[in-house]
Amino acid sequence: MNEIIIGTRFRSSSILADPRNHCVPVLDIIPPKPGSNVAFIVMPLLRKIWGSPFQTIGEGVEFLRQMFEGMQFMHENNTIHGDCKSNNIMEDGLPLYAFPPHPFEHSMRRDFTDRAPEPTSRTIQPTKYYFIDFGLSHDFTGEDGPHLLEAPWGGYKNVPEHQGSNPPPCDPFPVDVYCIGNLINHRFLNGLDGIVVPNIGFEFMRELVSDMLDKDPKKRPTMDEVVFRFDAIVKGLSWYKLRSPVIKADALERWKLSHSFAHWAKQIYYILRGYPAIPRLS
Repeated sequence: MNEIIIGTRFRSSSILADPRNHCVPVLDIIPPKPGSNVAFIVMPLLRKIWGSPFQTIGEGVEFLRQMFEGMQFMHENNTIHGDCKSNNIMEDGLPLYAFPPHPFEHSMRRDFTDRAPEPTSRTIQPTKYYFIDFGLSHDFTGEDGPHLLEAPWGGYKNVPEHQGSNPPPCDPFPVDVYCIGNLINHRFLNGLDGIVVPNIGFEFMRELVSDMLDKDPKKRPTMDEVVFRFDAIVKGLSWYKLRSPVIKADALERWKLSHSFAHWAKQIYYILRGYPAIPRLS
């Protein structure tokens, strides 16, 4: 039911038109048949982000920017996501393909006439990222504070407020901040116990992420503060840094001079063609 409640709220005309809205659009709702409690929600076809690695630091920066502003927008609208883990953020990746891939067999074209082409660079074709899965979300609009929810909830089991055999109710807004920090820590900084290999080159995020992961929820930045600090960080990054390659930590030793030459030849081409280092949707 939460999926329908939150999806409907964020598809209202005033909210849907805001470019900071990164909640997956609900295109239609097919109500339950008489005697059933099963409804169908129609959403756009999205794809997993991590299937196509970011080619540059700038592409990763744009992902982080959209993720931060999307969560800031939800919080501004008195709504928490409740489960901000890496598989609950997806991408409208169809613009990256000359021929759209099949929804289930991504290696093939949608009509199965041939293999799907390799996706183009996000630098050439910027994409939009969306939060999905609102099953644990909560809209506090009209509710008097303090806003507290019974713990635990969500896919991340290391949230400090959720520890112990009987944790007390807690403020879910700082939990969202913690979970996004967790995601960045796993994907861009430290990895996860050999399961997730981090990307190299995002050390500039370490101080902000460390604050987002503070064990004391009252010491964590709000999403407004996260966005403000992130914008200041990005302004300090050079064009060279933003166009530098994103390399997996376990592939660093295999990164050869030929890889570097090919990468920078492509970046020079992008510069000459006027593609910005941070690919934003127009």
